[in-house]
Amino acid sequence: MSKKNNHRRDVSVETKKPPLAQKTKEDSQKEKKTISITKGASLCIAILATVVIVVLGAYYLVVRNSDMLYMAQSKDWFTPDSSFISVCMHHPGGFLSWAGSFLTQFFYYPKWGSAIMIGIWIISMWMSKFVFRVKMVWMAILAIPIVCLLVSTIDTGYWLYYNKQTGYWFFGTLGYLISILLVLFNAAFKKKTDRILSILLIACTYPFFGWYTLLALVYVAALNISRQKTDDSLIGKILLPLIPLVLVGVVPPLCYNLYSSIRIEDVWTIGFPIFANGDMISFTPSIPFIVMAAVPLLFPFLPKKVEDSTVMAWVVSLVTIVVLALSWFWVEKSDFQNYNYHAEMRMYRATEEQDWDKVLDEMSNIPGDASREMVVLKNIALMNKGEMGTKMFKYNNMGEPPTNGFDTLRVHMVQTAAPLIYYYHGKTNFALRWSIENSVEFGYDYDNLKILARCALLNGEMEMAKRYLDLLHTTIFYRDWAEHLMPITKNPELIKKYPEFNYVRELRDHMGTVLDGDNGLCEMYLITYFSQTMNKDSKTLQEVTLDYSLIQKDIQLFWPRFFLYAQLHAGEHMPIHYQEAAILYGNLEPESADISSMPFDDEVRKSYEGFHQMSQSLLQTGLSAEEVGEAMKASYGHTFYWFYFFCRDVHSY
Repeated sequence: MSKKNNHRRDVSVETKKPPLAQKTKEDSQKEKKTISITKGASLCIAILATVVIVVLGAYYLVVRNSDMLYMAQSKDWFTPDSSFISVCMHHPGGFLSWAGSFLTQFFYYPKWGSAIMIGIWIISMWMSKFVFRVKMVWMAILAIPIVCLLVSTIDTGYWLYYNKQTGYWFFGTLGYLISILLVLFNAAFKKKTDRILSILLIACTYPFFGWYTLLALVYVAALNISRQKTDDSLIGKILLPLIPLVLVGVVPPLCYNLYSSIRIEDVWTIGFPIFANGDMISFTPSIPFIVMAAVPLLFPFLPKKVEDSTVMAWVVSLVTIVVLALSWFWVEKSDFQNYNYHAEMRMYRATEEQDWDKVLDEMSNIPGDASREMVVLKNIALMNKGEMGTKMFKYNNMGEPPTNGFDTLRVHMVQTAAPLIYYYHGKTNFALRWSIENSVEFGYDYDNLKILARCALLNGEMEMAKRYLDLLHTTIFYRDWAEHLMPITKNPELIKKYPEFNYVRELRDHMGTVLDGDNGLCEMYLITYFSQTMNKDSKTLQEVTLDYSLIQKDIQLFWPRFFLYAQLHAGEHMPIHYQEAAILYGNLEPESADISSMPFDDEVRKSYEGFHQMSQSLLQTGLSAEEVGEAMKASYGHTFYWFYFFCRDVHSY
């Protein structure tokens, strides 16, 4: 009987063992398969997030905002001189200002600067993964601060001209990277006492990194909280999270006495971009920086056990894809793509480089009304080409105020383009005045220094010119420009051999350098000044005065300048716009001048008669003046007649 039992027991063992062994093998294969799928999904999301950042950065920086980035670097300043870093260090975060200005230089070639910026973003994103020990499946969440940095770059609008933060364009990018590096520095230490010491060392970087040091301390506190264990000592549970938070409150006031140019209430926000101009403060451009600072607080608490469930992995994958889609939507909506805003920058650069054909090409392609700055730059191009009298009204001259989109910032031409505009009108003292005022208010920049150097050369102030050129000679991308003009400082007569000065020098030499008041209205001052100026010694200046008398629409100012032009250009063909003004004014006020014997072109006579008949016919139908102007624009919008009657409500700023 015992043998039978033994036999049954042996059979039982033999019959049950194979199924158990088979089940274990199947479970093992399934487990391996599950982990493999999860890792694959995580890797795909990590790669996707990285690619999305690269693509968004390249598209929105290089493709859509190259002109803005070029203007951004021209409104910034960097020199390797020790005095510059000394000035930067007058505020907490000075090292970031210095380094940010250095990197902003590379936006001279927008592709270079963008590549550097995107590279820093990718490094920051992947470094945050290792610092906070985040799984790759959450990489899209880690990309959110990077998206914020992209938005902060492309949504500034006209704040580009009014932002006083040195090195702004790379300040946030470098600041975020630095904050992650400081957290990494703390996380590298295993002993609690060493980590406390590292926290104190991080706090000591406040003078160099400002607000981003405080941000790093908050991240350290969050990371230490996430690492707490139930068996942690008092140091692990309380001191490690508490010490960095206490230092956030204590360090800025302690450092306050080291600085003479900041207020006590600002010590916690030095380095955080605040967009203010006078009494006007805009909150909207600061939102990306708030989101950028807040989101990494979640990184230490993101779930780390996602490999155990395939369903969980795909759910997280779906969530992160949604985050990437929403990020793209935010970037698209934040990109400031007002046409005139970008066209102004392209026209300004072309004017500065004396590429007059490019200025006029830009003006020809405007889909709607131009801004007043664009109208003035167009006139400068035509003056230099000698075509004001024939093409002045063949371009859009209505002129609308700048559109900033998201806030009520009041833009003034004296802050955006007036120094260059005054320079090309020969008003070098006005160009000097506004260049210096803007430099005092917003800091020196390459653009203003170039204007200051040109004006000093024209004014014969060679010592001052040499000083400006020496500063530009220390830069990377303006060294050749400075070397080109440097010989004039040693021999002032050489300026006559530089063709880029000829037109400006002609105007300046025949106007003098009187500096009166423009009340901050650049265009209105130029219209008033030139339309009331008479000069028979310079054909160039005399024609400018005639052009501006047309823009002024003043019949009494027009006739003396018209007859002087005819006298100075005897035997030459009278430009068509001057003929149009003469025939119109002669018919409006016959007593002002006798036009019966004037040799008008047949084209001008027919054009005036057609304009008169069409306007009277349309007015008789009951249309308003605005409706008549719109109806006649296609046929006569290129004439002085249309400009005189229908170009109204000009918004100069």
